[in-house]
Amino acid sequence: MDEVAVLLRRGEYAGAEDLALGVAEHDPTCARAWFLTGAARHGQGKLDSALSALERAIALDPDLDVAHRACAAILLEAKRPREALARIEDLLQRRPAAADFLADAGIVLEEIGHLEAALARYGEALRLAPGDFRARLNRGALLARLGRPDEALRDSQALVRSHAGSAAAHYNLADVLLRLDRYPDALPAVERALRLAPEKPEALMLRGLALAMLERDAEARASFALARRADAAAADAYHAAAAFAAGVAVPQRLTLDPRQIRLARLLERQKTCDWHERGRLIAGMRALAADLRRAPVPLEEMGLYHTALSLPLTASEQQALARGIAMSAEARATALPRNSAAADGRDLRAHKKIRLGFITPNFREHPSAKLHWRHLALRDRTRFEVYGYSLRYGEGPLKQRIVEACDVFRELSELGSQEIATRIAGDGIDILIDLSGHLEHSRPEVLALRPAPVQVSYQGLPATMGAELVDYRITDAYTTQPEEMPYWSEKLVFLPEAFFIYNDLEPISGEVPSRNACGLPAGGFVFCSFNAIYKIEPDVFEIWMRLLASVPGSVLWLLDGGEAARRNLRREASVRGIAPERLVFAPRLAHAEHLARHACADLFLDTFYCGAHTTAADSLWAGLPVLTCPGETMAARISASIVRAAGLPELVAAGREAYEAAAFRLATQPGELAALREKLARTRKASPMFDTARRVRELDRAFEMMWQRRLSGLPPESFAVPPQAGVSA
Repeated sequence: MDEVAVLLRRGEYAGAEDLALGVAEHDPTCARAWFLTGAARHGQGKLDSALSALERAIALDPDLDVAHRACAAILLEAKRPREALARIEDLLQRRPAAADFLADAGIVLEEIGHLEAALARYGEALRLAPGDFRARLNRGALLARLGRPDEALRDSQALVRSHAGSAAAHYNLADVLLRLDRYPDALPAVERALRLAPEKPEALMLRGLALAMLERDAEARASFALARRADAAAADAYHAAAAFAAGVAVPQRLTLDPRQIRLARLLERQKTCDWHERGRLIAGMRALAADLRRAPVPLEEMGLYHTALSLPLTASEQQALARGIAMSAEARATALPRNSAAADGRDLRAHKKIRLGFITPNFREHPSAKLHWRHLALRDRTRFEVYGYSLRYGEGPLKQRIVEACDVFRELSELGSQEIATRIAGDGIDILIDLSGHLEHSRPEVLALRPAPVQVSYQGLPATMGAELVDYRITDAYTTQPEEMPYWSEKLVFLPEAFFIYNDLEPISGEVPSRNACGLPAGGFVFCSFNAIYKIEPDVFEIWMRLLASVPGSVLWLLDGGEAARRNLRREASVRGIAPERLVFAPRLAHAEHLARHACADLFLDTFYCGAHTTAADSLWAGLPVLTCPGETMAARISASIVRAAGLPELVAAGREAYEAAAFRLATQPGELAALREKLARTRKASPMFDTARRVRELDRAFEMMWQRRLSGLPPESFAVPPQAGVSA
């Protein structure tokens, strides 16, 4: 039996199996021989026969704990975690104080996704055996995964002290230090891990990340390259896991360019209002934009453009970033095999009606889907055919409404970009309208393949796409100012009043909650901003805190962006002398209920660089006045266009001082605010903003004018859609 164990340690599994089976044949009742047979088969990847041997060992000796644990390990490897957990729980019933079994249970619970239960099991194991390596290692890693890095750091530091020779312990410490932005400390920790386990790909990848954050870009690239040379599959797995953790839809688009990694990481912090390196981020984004203006190169990290709209970047800088993203899409399109995807050369008069194709990943339970189903349904079927193209699968009533609003709806989420373009071209689409722009799950490479004669950008990302991916961008003359036009790669189409479209049938729940039910004080003024958390920036927050200081009893009501955002914003409030409890966070609700609770607020305060868009329209539709201060870019001006079109131009402040003064005045002069609310209630449904049918007619005229230019052989050109007869713009 000792010889079998020696062969197993050497990795000579076939020889070990033969020897163990020889012992078992000589003594069929030898449980240990069957256990070793199972271990040898497991080493050869023969999972089913390994389980059979282990089951025979357990039948012979039910108290052979090592066989039970081996069965659980193999079941976990075979993707049968619930069976594995049952095995471990059986062991724990017999020996509830066994730290090893508790750690095993934690590992299996993690695999199932029961993270808090796993954490509890690791904690029990450590109470019984404080020196247990696996429990300490896994608990530290899980705490980091759960966004509790301070607790994870304590575990990791304790493990390094007790197991200084463990590469895994040093690796976990480096990972936690990196999560805590302690880059100078993370680097030596991962270097120690690599000294103990040279060429370990995960450690080389982590080292590259630390070097990237320290702006040692050449060394970071070298470390990433070493990881791929050491084990390309393991490096790619690390890469894919990082992509998943960052919320990247397509792991292959997660860059290994150190500068893009650094800026993407800094941008991620804006999503939790962590502003401590915001200055570094802004400087880095401006430097990247300047470099891209001088020498455009593909930019893989789409989030560098989307989230960056919440930064004080100019339209020129935004365009440079967009150009990099578009070049990446063009490169992906160029790499695809060419076939019949392009629409060039087909008969432009092949059908009597103009065939419109609307493409987006958001034809599902998504905020923008609430806007789109209505205008798709209202399209004039005597002049247009409507095709819907979904790039992201989803189900639910919103999806069904969109399907019903289209003449033809195609779910294309499982197809490659070339196949999607071929399908669109095969449908004979005349005008393809992209409703997303450079957003997650979008496919700009489909647009680069030019499957339609005319391609248009509408709604979606409020900025240029940065290349000739589309011919036109639909906007309005207030949202896009003349001085900004040179920074658009598309020709601009100006609708008469506001380009933004809303669903004039959006339901509002009849059950209005009390302030108390919303966690708000019964008295006192309620300032509100239900913008996405990443849009909140220090400039506007400074004004909000001054307003709370100057309006006694007032509170600020924000959409809940998670524990980290709550913690960061409350800390920022405290720094500015405001009690943290004066920030109230609203949990997410069904949309009709969310609209109903707007009645508990007094005034919506907009952000500066990327303002409220759908959120502003929602608030006005619910009867809550929106105070806004337009900036220099489309993202910073849409809300002002919406507020004007809703009939409240007096709530568009001329500057930040005027914004703060207006907010204070409305909070302290209830009569003026009441008059504004009454005006909004009286004119809301008749206002241009909420006349969806009118907006559809304006869009239809825009599509017809684009198509007529194409039929006449004229290139795309900017133009204004004339107001409807009898309607003043």
